Order: sequence, then C-alpha cells, then structure tokens
Amino acid sequence: MAILKPAFKLLTIGGCWRPRLWTTRCERILYSLYTIFVLLLLHSFGVSQLLNVILNVQTTDDLSDSFYMFIANILACVKIITLLINAKNIKILCEKLQTHPCEPKNSEELAIQRNYDRKIGSITICYAILVETTVFCMIVSSLLIDFRYRKLAYNVWLPFNYSSGKLYYVAYVHQLLSLFVTSILNVGCDVIFCGLCVHACSQQEILQLRLKEFPKQHRPKIGPIVEFHDYLYRYVSMMQEKFEAVIGTQLTASTLVVCFILYQLTNTPLMSMRYLQFVLYLVCMMTQIFFYCWYGNALKLKSIEIVNAIFGIDWTSLDNSTKRSLIIIMRRAMNPIELTSAFVFTMDLSTFVSILRTSYSAYNLLQRNKES
Repeated sequence: MAILKPAFKLLTIGGCWRPRLWTTRCERILYSLYTIFVLLLLHSFGVSQLLNVILNVQTTDDLSDSFYMFIANILACVKIITLLINAKNIKILCEKLQTHPCEPKNSEELAIQRNYDRKIGSITICYAILVETTVFCMIVSSLLIDFRYRKLAYNVWLPFNYSSGKLYYVAYVHQLLSLFVTSILNVGCDVIFCGLCVHACSQQEILQLRLKEFPKQHRPKIGPIVEFHDYLYRYVSMMQEKFEAVIGTQLTASTLVVCFILYQLTNTPLMSMRYLQFVLYLVCMMTQIFFYCWYGNALKLKSIEIVNAIFGIDWTSLDNSTKRSLIIIMRRAMNPIELTSAFVFTMDLSTFVSILRTSYSAYNLLQRNKES
C-alpha cells in the first residue's frame, strides 16, 4: 500500500519530488530543470526581501510589513533544501513502514494502517485548502489594491526601476509565483513530517495489537515483540534526525510570524480585505505549528500506552524469561518517544502554548516601541 499520496503530490508540484512514472532521461532532466527554477524563484524572492530589510526598513511598521512574508519564504527555502537532501531517506522511511517488522501481518493490522493513512490524507487536503484559500485572498487583495497603483505585492529591493514598463509585470508575477510555491512547499513538508508521525502512531497501535494476541500463540516468542519495540524508537530517531533543521526553523519562524501578524492586525482597519488576509495568514501559521506539536504529543502518548497494553495481557501464564523481557519493554516505554528541537524543546502541546506566549510578549514589545 502506497502511503501519504496527497502529500507527495504536493511535493511534486513544489519541485522536490520527481513523479514515480518519470523514469526516462528526458523526463528526469525536465524535472531537474523545474527544480532549479523553483530554487531560483524562492531564493531570489528571499534575497530581494532581505535586501529591503537591510536597506529600506527604518520603523517598526516597516519591519513588520516586510518581515512576515520574508520569514515564510526562508522557511520554504529551508524545507525544499531539506527535502532535496533527504529525498532518499524519506523514501526509506516510507518503505520501512511497509516492510518487516512494520509490515501488517493480517487484515486487522492492515486496517489500522489504512485508517491512519486516510486520516492524514484528509488532513492534508483540508490543510492545503486552508492555505491556498489564504493565498487566493492575498492575491486578490493585491490585485485590487497594489496592481491598480502599479505597486508590488511585497516590499523588496530590486536592482532596477520596476515602476513602469514590462519590468513591473515581471517583478509582480515573480512575487505571486513565489507566494504560491512557498505555500505549496510549506504544506507539503508539514504533512510529510506529520504523516510520518501519524504512521509511527499506527505502528504503536499495531504493536499493542500484537501484544494482545501474543499470549494466545501456541508457543509465544517474545523476540519479535522486543525487536519491533526497539525498531520504533530507532525509526523515530532517524525521522527526527532528517527533519531536525525543519523543526528548529519552524519553531523560530512561527514565533516571529505570529508576533508580526498580531502587530499588523492592530494597525489594519477591521472591515478591509487586508484584515481578512492577515487573519487567514495567522490561522495558517498557528495551524502549522499546532500540527507539529499535536502529532509530536500524540506520538509521545501512544508510546506510553505500551505499558498499559502489557498490563492488560494475560502475562501470568508466561514463563519467567518472557516476563523479564516484558518488564524491560515497560521500563523503556516509561521513557516515551519524544520529538525535540535541538534536544531542548519537546514537540508537544506545552511547547505550542509557550510559542503563543513568546509571540505575544514580542508583540507587546513592538507595541511599546511604537508608542515610545
């Protein structure tokens, strides 16, 4: 069973996951050229925004107006580079979920895996709709306000005069394309990471099922259970290693963006298209970091449930050697699987609350600077 299909389709659009059926040399070259185009598009947009921040920003309002999209663009750049570097490893992580010892052994285990895959598939579609609706509102708002007066959608520094002639249309289309690709890459990378977390949770549930059925076997063998439990810890460790840069950047970026968007909302008329744009953008950013923390927390809780699963089986009928092995599994499960950022911040709901508090504190600081 192929997993995370909607997420990989988004990555294909984002230029960092070549379609499986594109196997000829010509098709590989074409997609490589498309990937290079996406990289140039994102990085040129990011550099132009950075130069604007360095050369033109003078007030708190200028900083807030320029920085929130710049951070999202930088986040997309980090994600596409991470995905391109770790493409083979991500493929391996997906394949590991469908091979021994994770491979479903019966229809019940297969149903668990498919159920979790359907859940993350539905979430991917809903999340993509939310983000692309926000992008659509941002584009419409820019067309109604900026395009009419020959202004760019975002403040940037460019080495040419774009106020008149065809160069304006080139610069304007460049920004809209960058906005769309940024949104696709952010959604794609988020749901790939969260999808792997969801499937790690499904494997924890499959392990609980195997523990439940374990004593009913004619000659119970504890070895495969111990191997499976240890395998899941190593699997999540590998997953965190490949996405470590993304997790760290995501936490920092989300804190800053929420702060700047709150500041923008207080300085934007309530009944305006721009206000709606900022509200939707804020919802997207909070949803984004909530996904990381929620599924990190879900994985942590699922790993702890192994202790209760062992208590629930008929362990009294087992031999002493098997009981000792179960005790070892329980002691390890009491130290739950945790996703961390720089081995300091745990990806759970308490971290999500901390990010909101930090963002609000930074927002208050910006407000005080403006008033003073």
